[in-house]
Amino acid sequence: MRYGAEVRQAHLNEFYHRRGTGKFVFDGSQGPWTGPTGCGAASAPAACTSLLNSNQLPTAEALADFLAGDVSSSTIAVGDPERFVVVNAFNLYFADDWQITKKLNLNYGLRYEYFGPMHSSKKDIANFIPGTGFAIQGAGLDSLFPPDKNNFAPRIGFAYQPTGRADLVVRGGIGVFYDQINLNPFLDFRPPIAAPQGIEGNPFGSKPVSTYSRSGYNWDAVQAGGASIFPGVQACSDPNCAAATDPKGLGAYSVSPNFRTPYFFNYNLQVEKGFGNAGVLQIGYVGSEGRKLNLVGNINQNGAFPNFGNILQLNTIGNSNYNSLQAVYRLRAWHGLTSQFAYTWSHALDNISEYRATILDDAFNRSLDYGNGDFDTRHLFTVSATYNLPRASWATSGWSKRIVNDWQLSSMMNFHTGQPYDEVRSYLNLIGDPFKGVDHKFSAANGGTIWVNPAAFCDPNAGDSGCTGSSFGNLARNKYYGPGFGSVDFSVIKNVPITERVKIQLRADMFNLFNRINLASGVGAVSAGGNNSPNYNTCAEDLTLHHCTSAQSFGLVFDTIGDFNGAPGLGPGEAFNLQLVAKIIF
Repeated sequence: MRYGAEVRQAHLNEFYHRRGTGKFVFDGSQGPWTGPTGCGAASAPAACTSLLNSNQLPTAEALADFLAGDVSSSTIAVGDPERFVVVNAFNLYFADDWQITKKLNLNYGLRYEYFGPMHSSKKDIANFIPGTGFAIQGAGLDSLFPPDKNNFAPRIGFAYQPTGRADLVVRGGIGVFYDQINLNPFLDFRPPIAAPQGIEGNPFGSKPVSTYSRSGYNWDAVQAGGASIFPGVQACSDPNCAAATDPKGLGAYSVSPNFRTPYFFNYNLQVEKGFGNAGVLQIGYVGSEGRKLNLVGNINQNGAFPNFGNILQLNTIGNSNYNSLQAVYRLRAWHGLTSQFAYTWSHALDNISEYRATILDDAFNRSLDYGNGDFDTRHLFTVSATYNLPRASWATSGWSKRIVNDWQLSSMMNFHTGQPYDEVRSYLNLIGDPFKGVDHKFSAANGGTIWVNPAAFCDPNAGDSGCTGSSFGNLARNKYYGPGFGSVDFSVIKNVPITERVKIQLRADMFNLFNRINLASGVGAVSAGGNNSPNYNTCAEDLTLHHCTSAQSFGLVFDTIGDFNGAPGLGPGEAFNLQLVAKIIF
């Protein structure tokens, strides 16, 4: 039997001053450039037509707003957000194995996890509690949420040899796994709307922070005469900001009193078959279910708290599901060749995939966002192979052995389908086939690849009488997927022995050998969203034909996967590139 325990105390100095200098959005909607006297005129100037045809009009109009100082929206956090917090945690576990028969082995165990609430001895953390208002942790509020003390996590697994021989094994297991509580949503959420960054951003207590928002103004006009765009710190004296002198409309952050520790059920069933010295095949089912996962929603979406602006509440009411078929074939050393072939067919579902910077579309209906996960990759196929070239028997001299022998070829191949690109709902209605008439070919004239047909969508929030329905649209979150990925890497390697323990390795590594264009995929890769979408507003609605148009680059993929993920030119899947390497190995 194995057993153990661990005690931890984490100390964190949180000093993020996010939005301390403000966030200002210039989107081209404020100036006259989009109206009837500008590019929105029936007979638009030639310059507008040129920008429109090259998909540069939205950027040009946004730049015009910036130069004119016409701000679409803005937000700022004023105050001292620095906090010193402590988290206590401990766990206990035991595990054992039981050889029931020669063919059947059982392993089992139990783990207990405790993750205590974040707290501070400085009494400077205010939590907004619906029905109560602001309460200070350590001064009237014992903890941000009740400690979760029933986190028992059993696990059990087995290995069975049906024939009594080691070349055929059936393995399976299931277990409960509690997740370490992530402090990022508590202290550094990075909201997509005007709201505090976390629990430290509330306008109450000894160190208040005021989060302001302001929309539709001219930068110079509002600062005329030395005026400021935003006031200084304004704290609430009443827990609900109800006093006559209290500021109104400030944002707030809440940790739900029902917050609990997230946990997962992980399970699998595998069959492994060996083929002598040739190789081994493993195929099986792997699944996971997440429960009590973090979700953040704007609980003032319905205006229930009139003294406040947006109120974000952190809950643990999310769910996730992952199911997959996984197969792996490993070829053991065969005439100098070793390789592995792997294939995964899977499906991931959840409410929200991101742990911060994303909120529920409807805080009171989390099922509205339940759909394909942001990282859902239906098909994945990988190959890795290494081949040691045969040694030349005639190379017997010192130099001939060093030059002719010890050559190696190696390759890595990765192919997978694309990932969803919405993150949250797109606020669009689906009215046609999004891939009709779309060839997915790269076009320099278009500035990228048109991935979905704009005419297959309409915006129910664009004031179009021919496109009605729910303001959230009828298109489910992450319904469609971005471009797939394919890359073949190849290496030529030469090992030059110097002494028994020292050798020089020379290698030429070629990435994306066939120079395949790998377009961006995943959240934000395809710009397709309606007027109310928090991520995009690219549907320029045709009020006559009642569908979106491409005037604002709707449905366009304009980046490659490496650049999109922050590694332009040299990242995975980027254009063919070659590196020459020399190593001394000892």
